[in-house]
Parts: sequence; C-alpha cells; structure tokens
Amino acid sequence: MIAKLVKGRGFRGALDYDLKQEKGRVIDTNMAGRTPRELAAEFGEIRRLRPKVGKAVLHVSLSAAPGEKLSDEQWREIGRRYLQGMGFKDNQFLITRHLDTDHEHIHILANRITFGGEVVSDSLDYSRQERIVREIERVYRLERVAPSHEAQRRAYTRGEIEHGMRTGKPSTRMQLHALCDAAAHKSRDFSDYVQRLEAAGVELIPVVQLQGAKLSGLSYRLDGVVMKGSDLGRGYTPAGLAKRGIGYEQDRDFAAVRRGIERAAPGAVERADRAVEAVQTPERGGIGRGAGAPGAGHGRAVGRDENHPGRNPATDARAGRQIHRADERSHAGLEPSHGARGESRLDLAMRRAAAGVEPLRAGGGDRPRDGGARERVLALGGAAEVARGGAGPEGGGRGAETRRDRSLEAVQAQVKALGVARVEVALREAQTGAVVKRSWSAQELEQSVAWLKRMNARGHDVFIRPEGEHGLVLVDGLQRADLARMAEEGFAPAAAIEASPGRFQAWVKLSARPLPAEVREAAVRALAEHYAGTREKASSRSWGRLAGFTNQQPGHTRDGRQPYVLVHESPGRVAAAAPMFLEHVGEGLERAARLEAIQAAPDHVWQRDALMVYRQQAQRVLAHHGLDAVDFERMDWAIALHLAKSGHYARADIERALREGSPHIEHGRP
Repeated sequence: MIAKLVKGRGFRGALDYDLKQEKGRVIDTNMAGRTPRELAAEFGEIRRLRPKVGKAVLHVSLSAAPGEKLSDEQWREIGRRYLQGMGFKDNQFLITRHLDTDHEHIHILANRITFGGEVVSDSLDYSRQERIVREIERVYRLERVAPSHEAQRRAYTRGEIEHGMRTGKPSTRMQLHALCDAAAHKSRDFSDYVQRLEAAGVELIPVVQLQGAKLSGLSYRLDGVVMKGSDLGRGYTPAGLAKRGIGYEQDRDFAAVRRGIERAAPGAVERADRAVEAVQTPERGGIGRGAGAPGAGHGRAVGRDENHPGRNPATDARAGRQIHRADERSHAGLEPSHGARGESRLDLAMRRAAAGVEPLRAGGGDRPRDGGARERVLALGGAAEVARGGAGPEGGGRGAETRRDRSLEAVQAQVKALGVARVEVALREAQTGAVVKRSWSAQELEQSVAWLKRMNARGHDVFIRPEGEHGLVLVDGLQRADLARMAEEGFAPAAAIEASPGRFQAWVKLSARPLPAEVREAAVRALAEHYAGTREKASSRSWGRLAGFTNQQPGHTRDGRQPYVLVHESPGRVAAAAPMFLEHVGEGLERAARLEAIQAAPDHVWQRDALMVYRQQAQRVLAHHGLDAVDFERMDWAIALHLAKSGHYARADIERALREGSPHIEHGRP
C-alpha cells in the first residue's frame, strides 16, 4: 500500500477533487454536508476556532497494489485506523473511494482542528504514516511496499511520468536506471561496470578519498546531463553497488576511476552523494517516491492540492536540487534489445568497441532526430534549448546546465503581450466538457504553470482571457494569410496564437485603456466579419487558447500526439488603425441607439418636444420605406421642413432634434 500525505490551506479545492461524480463516492464521514460548498462551509466553522493555523487541511490518499480488491467496509476500517493512528480522534473527516484508476484507492480529507479547538500535531507525521501503513499491510495481508529509507531505486516524479506519456520520450533518470541495471546485471567488478556504461554512452564521474583508497561518491553523465547516484537511488551509489556485488577495490579498479576523474571537466562534479548505509533520512514525499514527487490531489510538485496551485518549484529559491533539461534520447534505448545473436545493447556496443568502432559518447551531436514534432516544441521557447553557465575561472569554476521551461516562456510572452493586470484561466476537460476556472495575476499564473502542465497532460485544454474591462478583442478562426492582411491594414495583433496547426487566434489591442464591453463587442464582430474569422465566437468575453500547452481536441491528434499551442508574433502594441476604427465603431453604436429610440417612440401621440416629434416622423418614414432604402440626409431635411412649417418650434429646437435624434452621423455631427 502506498500513502501520500498533503497538508494544505483550502478545503474547497480538495473537496471538488474528491467528490467528482465520475470518480467515486463517499464511504464514511461524520459530517452533515453533501456538496463541496456545504462541506467546505462546515469545515470552515470548526476552522474558525483557530484562525491563525495556516495549514488546517489534511489530504491523504491510500492506494492498494494493482489487483488487490477490498470492500467498502474494509476501506472504511483502513481509513479510520489511519486517522486514529495519526491522532485524528475528535475531528471532522470525509473518506471517499475513487474508481478512476486500475488500482483501488481512497482519499481522506480531515480537519486538523478538533471540535474542541485543539490542533492535531504534525510532528514526524511522515514517519508515523509509514508505521501505520506497514501495520495495515500486515493486518489486511496486502502487498508490502518497501519504506522510503529501504528503496534502492528513486521513484519517478509525476512530472517525469506525465512528460513521458505526453512526449513518448523517457527522462534522463529513466534511461540511466535502465542502462545502469543492464550494465550491473552482467558486470564482474567495478571496472567492468564502468566499461559497459561507457560503451552505452554513460560516463561515470567518481569522487575518491584517501588517495584513491575509498570511493565516496558517484555521478552519472548521459547526453550532457549529470545526475548523482543518490538521485537515482541507493542502489546506484558506491555502497548500493557493493551490495549488488560490484564493489570497489583500489588495486584492481583505480585505473578506471582515474580515467573518469581525468575525463571530468573542472567543476562538473557535484559533491559526493555520501550514501552511508547506516543512516538515511526518510523522504518527506512519503512511501516509494522521490523528493518533491507530487501526491494525490497535488497542485504542484511541493505538495499542495492540485486545485490550489502555487509557485513553480523549478523557480523556487528553496528547491532542493537543480532541475536538468529533458532528455532527447529515443525510448528504444531503455530496454536491452536483442539482435540475431541474442546480444544486448551493451554487449553489442562492447563488441563494436573491440572491433574499433567508436561508440556514441555522452553529449555527442549524433543523436537521432525526433521529426517535425520536435520543431513545434522548440518553437515554444525560441532557439536555444539549454542555458549554460560558464565553466572554469570565468564561469566561477563550475558548469551549470538548467532546463528551459518552454511552457513558462510561452505563457510569459503571451501575458506580457496582453498587458493586463489580471487574467481568467479556464481548464476544460476535452472528453466531458467539465470546466474549472481561476482568476490570477500574471505572477500567480506563472507560478501555476507546473500545475497547468499536469492538468493539460490529463486531458484538459487551457484557455485564457483578460479579467474585467480592457482594450483587447480576440479574433478566432484565422489563417496565416489573414494575419498578414491584418498587419497590412493596421490591425497587427498584439499576440498571434497558433491554436492548432495552421489555425490562428489574434488578440488585437484597440486601446491601452479599458473600453466598454459594448464597444469591444461591436469591434470584434466587425473584425471577424471583415477578416473571415469565426463570427459565432465573436464576443467581448471570448476565451482564447493559452500558449505552451497542448490542444487536446481529438480531431488534432497526429501519430498519437496532440499539437502544442504556439505563440508567434507578440509585440503587445496598440493597432495602428485602432483610433479611426474605434471612431467608426462608436458612430455605429450611436446610430444603432438612435434607431432604437426611433422605433420605441410612441405613435399617434401629440408631442410638444421637437426631438420626440422628429422620432415619430422618422418612425413612419422607416416603416414605409424600410431601413435599407432610406436616405437619412433627405429624411432629415423633410422632417426639419415639417417642424419649421408647423410654427410650433424655434430654430434652436429643430437643430437640437436633428443633432440628438438623427441616425445620419458623420464625425459625431448630423
């Protein structure tokens, strides 16, 4: 059984996740509410007893191994046993059973504030949780999961798994696990292990002490990415390898170690991974997962509910370790492949090396290409893939290599081009149409990119629009030629977004200041009609695609992949033709308002006011001739003549009636 524990601030997001109808049902609770809104209010009543407690939410998932079946009653007992063991004896709680995965699991949501106003301690809660789960495994005879401090291989993070599912490419850690395990399986000693890895394109960077008598640390380099042995797991450190029968002996293996030391660039080796068998602190991530791995319902990798996203751990100054760029090697290199003679990849590489064929070295430029999909991904962030720091004296004596977050860069470019203080973001599940909305500042949106990427990988489309009043309109359904025509005519988009291959959305900035909704509504309809955009979606409140994420619509699937939404030209400038266009739009709105007033004028009622008489007369003319056939200028002349001949109205009254009532508007004057 695997347990994942999260402490958070908000109940409502966790309730929305746990109570999704298609996912499962409530099997136990001591609360009266039934909907997320009712339950959140009920939780809030008790939470107000201790308003200064920041993280009052306990959100836990307990997962059985695939194939293990438990009844609702057994899950109910397990949930209560867990709560009792963690000290939740007088607290609100809700246990839900989810049926959306191939392994049975429950979610426990509890209030850390007791009914008496006390706070349940979270001291050593992760280690207490491990003891409780091991006891549950024993009592219910469930498959035992090794505690985190016993695990020989570091578990993959949710981000690694979802990136692999989305792109079809394994992460560097996945590849190193496969290559190191294959090498260790047939290695006779440490030198043989080093030689087999080198033949597979993996370089070992050792750290020695006592003039080579002790091997105190190991790092692995694959395609320019360096990972410490402890980042791969205890089984890949010197102590872990010794347990697998690949011990280090100075007399026999120092030549291989010295070769690795000489090959390593200055500053490329991080400090030794100090994997001491006797002492290892359990990871805060819980059972069987790597540091920073997200748990059930997380909104980000550092452990909040997925419906309450927070800052991006990749940019957090407190992040525990450097995040490297995604690997580009083919998935085919993960498993040992067997040729006609039954040779594994490592055996084949060794035989080729012996024959004088140079193996592919780490960081080489001869990696297989990934086709057109790779170019679309690269377009998300620009030209260079990796930002590199200097090595040697000028670079501070240390090499740095960090992965560029192209989704984040695309989001930043689009939001900067829009130039608004706050935005609304919507997540729509492609299959069910269910929508989740958020209101964020630009900074909050950037901090939530990691959460959005996870939700996008689960099948959610990501949309954006400015919040409140603004000066932007969105023209949808355009082709590349339409964008060129818009630029030629003075309506160059502030941001051009390729929503799907060959189909564009144009955010046109008509003013740096907010415009009334009716002005934006009329403007976007006029632009959509003029540039053959999607008129049925032309609205002042339209949603546009957010760049940096995939378009999940099934009709866009190519070779099992979804296309990325790309940001193209994004200068963020007000359109050159906007001032004159807005004047024209304003005149059209004024004309429409005056025609509406004419149609609403009471008929056959004598009026003293010249303006009302004008509207009555105009109403009759329009009814007789029709709107399209009327010459407004001739109509104004005829009505003015009628008013003058009546002898009831002064010249000033007649001029006011024409000025305020005539649909014939040119530069604001009749």
